[in-house]
Amino acid sequence: MPLFIRLEEKDRRNLFNSARENVGGSLKLLLQKLNISRAMLFNYYSGKYDIPQKVFLNLKKLAEIKIGNYKKLHKDKYLKKEIHPLKINSACSEILGVLNGDGHISNLNHEVCVVSSSLEEDYSLYLKKLFEKNLGLKFNILKQGNKSKLRAYSKQLANLLSEEYGLPKGKKIGKLKIPRQVFNSRILLASYIRGLFDTDGTIYVRRKRNLALEIASADERFLKEVRIALDILGLKAGISRKNLYIHKKEDIIRFFETIKPANPKHLKKFKAYLKL
Repeated sequence: MPLFIRLEEKDRRNLFNSARENVGGSLKLLLQKLNISRAMLFNYYSGKYDIPQKVFLNLKKLAEIKIGNYKKLHKDKYLKKEIHPLKINSACSEILGVLNGDGHISNLNHEVCVVSSSLEEDYSLYLKKLFEKNLGLKFNILKQGNKSKLRAYSKQLANLLSEEYGLPKGKKIGKLKIPRQVFNSRILLASYIRGLFDTDGTIYVRRKRNLALEIASADERFLKEVRIALDILGLKAGISRKNLYIHKKEDIIRFFETIKPANPKHLKKFKAYLKL
């Protein structure tokens, strides 16, 4: 049965502050040494959650102070939420595409997040429901200036996405690839491209009122893989530097019919163009 430690507020704050001071004031380094996420650190620091004994002992070692007044608690249930293997369906394929687009998996604090414009509130809410229903975790939306971040912290989920589906942790350039499981089905492939286009794609009117559709990535090898995926779906695309593009009107219409984008900003632009 797991053992937890409950501290008085003064002792608890002193313990965390001293530990951080002794690692040079670096929060990142403290998280590394304790092997916990930023969110859990603040939950322990604030007293919202009791501190697991292993974390408490590491804190005492780092802080180099004596804590005599505390309670030991045995609990039947541990706070860690179990993440089960994902069922590869259209929804999960879309999530993988989103994460390979404007998503990020932190190698340090196990944050799984998607960054979008604060103007895309409807799409952020759409992703929140999609992620929570299929990943089994609570995701929060954090607004930061003109950006909006959908995020959750889970070491188990971060490892699952990386080890099972090949999603990179940290920097993505040179590491992006379409998960092998997605290539088994045209339906899954279309869902994956939907998530990728909704986050990393754009649609606009260029010269002579012609429509253009693009997916941007600094990873040229990944763009070539995406072009192969589109070819499997019967969609022709070209590549120029950091952009995969479709310029022919009939090909763009076929793209929307096949991929079925979910981001309202893309749908509004496409519908407006068709009315012209």
